[in-house]
Amino acid sequence: MIANLESIPSLKWQYFGDENGVSTTFPSTLKQDCNVYDPRYRPWYVVASTPLPKNIVVVLDTSSSMKAKHGNETVLDLAKLAAKTVLGTLSPSDKVAFISFAAEVEIPLGKSYASHCFSDHLADAVPSNIAYLNSHIDERGAYGSTFYTDALEKAFMFLKNSENGGTRDKVILFLTDGIPTDSKQMVMNTIQQRNEELNNGVMIITYGLGAAAQKEGREILTSMANQDGTLYGVPPRGQVRKGQYIEIQNPDELRTKMALYYALFFDSRTKHSPKVSVPYLDAWGLGLITTVSLPIVINGQLKGVVGLDLTMIDLLEDVLYLQKGELSYAFIIDDRGRAVLHPLLPSPLDVFEDPILINITDIERGADFEQVYTSMTKGSAGTKDLTAVRTFSKGEWSLEGRVTKTFSATYYWKPIEVIGYSLCLVLTKDFKQIDLASLVSSGDDFLYHRLDLIERNSDLCRYYNTSSLRSGRSTVKFAAEAFTDPSRYLDTEETAGRVRHYTKFMNDRIGFVPNPGFKSDIRNNVIATRQAEKYWPSFHRLDSGIQHWIPWRYIGTYNGVFRRIPGGMNHKLYSPSMRPWFKKAVGNPAKLTFSTPYLDAFGAGYVITLSQTIYEGRSSGVHAETDRIAAVMGADFTLDYAYHLLARHGICNSDSTDETLEKSDIRCFVMDNSGFIVIHADFRKPDSSCDNNSSHFSHKNVENVHITGKFGFRRICFRLLKV
Repeated sequence: MIANLESIPSLKWQYFGDENGVSTTFPSTLKQDCNVYDPRYRPWYVVASTPLPKNIVVVLDTSSSMKAKHGNETVLDLAKLAAKTVLGTLSPSDKVAFISFAAEVEIPLGKSYASHCFSDHLADAVPSNIAYLNSHIDERGAYGSTFYTDALEKAFMFLKNSENGGTRDKVILFLTDGIPTDSKQMVMNTIQQRNEELNNGVMIITYGLGAAAQKEGREILTSMANQDGTLYGVPPRGQVRKGQYIEIQNPDELRTKMALYYALFFDSRTKHSPKVSVPYLDAWGLGLITTVSLPIVINGQLKGVVGLDLTMIDLLEDVLYLQKGELSYAFIIDDRGRAVLHPLLPSPLDVFEDPILINITDIERGADFEQVYTSMTKGSAGTKDLTAVRTFSKGEWSLEGRVTKTFSATYYWKPIEVIGYSLCLVLTKDFKQIDLASLVSSGDDFLYHRLDLIERNSDLCRYYNTSSLRSGRSTVKFAAEAFTDPSRYLDTEETAGRVRHYTKFMNDRIGFVPNPGFKSDIRNNVIATRQAEKYWPSFHRLDSGIQHWIPWRYIGTYNGVFRRIPGGMNHKLYSPSMRPWFKKAVGNPAKLTFSTPYLDAFGAGYVITLSQTIYEGRSSGVHAETDRIAAVMGADFTLDYAYHLLARHGICNSDSTDETLEKSDIRCFVMDNSGFIVIHADFRKPDSSCDNNSSHFSHKNVENVHITGKFGFRRICFRLLKV
């Protein structure tokens, strides 16, 4: 394991779980749930042991006898824990249903209009569905008698309604502590008839405890598992897939024995290959990760499973940080067509809960995309010219809406070997890389944002709640996409030596200093953005007073260069192209765009950002909205200063504190094109929160105002709050 980590630094966790439940993990770590953790119950272990996805129905007896006490718990409590442990072994490639039965059958009713996913179809075993089923299981109580037949009818109905022609293991896990109240012959007839409808492809595993572990119960449950009702006048017909009857004498063993159901599906003759899980949220804070696992088989016996974890950032960094212009993009799907990575999905860097897995056809909705989809899910490669539609945020997705752009594109797709994914690049037909002319550094003007690593810096001072420079110089921060190996940048701690290397490379005038890992165009972008300081006036020194009104000015490029004045430190994950001010400017090209007020992270209070796109250079100096965007420039204004500028307008000074102005009876505000108020007198009040909800036009007391075009006028009996 040590050698693996040395040769592949991007490995996060490596582990081995054996057939007895012993787990070895490297690097070593203290597990909070060590007393209950069993690798055999984990999806990575189960997927490696039984490669085929499973359609599984858990059937749980909740009759009155399940109220019996065992220690401090009831038998039903232990049975519910066992059922939830079974659900915990499933991966999103599996499908599942849960049924509880006594005198009547109970099934989950679902939580939305799509309730059929729980009430008459198997549900995908994704985290959100498992969480819902777990809560349903927790709510079950014990009452009534024990009718098997209706529960079995419902279980086969779930399996039949979910047939899709794929090769899957189908199994019913049936747990009871009593003999059937209904006819045993009827029970066996139901199994025989319903399984024949499914080509006898369903395996039944029965678990008996209490009375069900005595002679009469043992006989019926064994007959059910073998699907042989000879004892009850129902002889077998055709070849069936026999299951197993498992007797539970000690209820404490129920969780272990029930959760190891999948051992019956292990086939030593199968040629095992590495299995890659769908992405999930790492419990230790690494973000989205995937697990690669492989069973260890010796002399035909499963001895355990070895696994390792990789973050999605490490695995897919070349796609995640693709820089091919504003419109071009890439996406990745798994072998079931589910989107693993797509611009419309949250970035692996920004995910804080298990992802919602959706089919790529719900995102890529082009009329001719079906051919691409079919080829990708079959593991084929290809190329096709299509009309693509790219959706962009106007800032914050949930608040400011979106803008769509249609363009001619070429789709290039190819399978990613071993891990079972497929990659597709969508490139604009007229794509051309923006290449700046070779620029020469002035030799001493580069300053990296890690001011804490710059030695003997007498210019360092405190600016609001962060470190800055008294001289007002700008600093440069690089996002991960600026590096040829983004993961290495994110995983490696920056040192004073590395910062010196950055500085020497950026200030090098003769090409003597080796590149410390930047992409080829980064140095030119750093030198080009330096020209912005010509338009950032010299009075931005921290002793000029301007910082009270305009705390920050900055410029960011698509490839990850971010320059800010006055200089200061940024978070390592900061990327200008992912920020709302950048997206809003791109969504409204050639226009000055205002953000809604927000609390500055560095202590400047509530501020408003003004931003605008910068286009690729033209010799004529004349630009159009269709030109390619090279960067975005922005500046932050304090709320007081923004309102001061508004109040200087002759008719908008009713709230102004400037005694030199003649007061007006008119109150003015500024609203953006999504209906959010950018500047308003209320925002200057000490108790104003300026949150996005309260700053929407519909939340302000503007009862008799009607907006038309660029102006508003009174409209009798018009109440916006009632619309």
